[in-house]
Amino acid sequence: MGVCGFCNENEKQSYWVSWCEDCANLRRMLVLHNPSKCVSILKRCLIRNEEQITNKIKLELHKNGNDQEDYDKPLTRKQKQDAEIKKI
Repeated sequence: MGVCGFCNENEKQSYWVSWCEDCANLRRMLVLHNPSKCVSILKRCLIRNEEQITNKIKLELHKNGNDQEDYDKPLTRKQKQDAEIKKI
């Protein structure tokens, strides 16, 4: 039948439609709700912020039994500047 015009992975539902079932459901949700509200929900649920990344690293280090002392030390001025540059 063909590939979905949105995700380019799944097959279309039929010859007469452009999208697969999942993408059609996403489109219905965007039409039903405010698109900016849907985007903010997706960002909140699917994208990690810096604090969440830091917590994940600490958990993984603790889980593996590695020493956390180096990770818990405060950043130097140069490390902070490097982190700011990477954000930009």
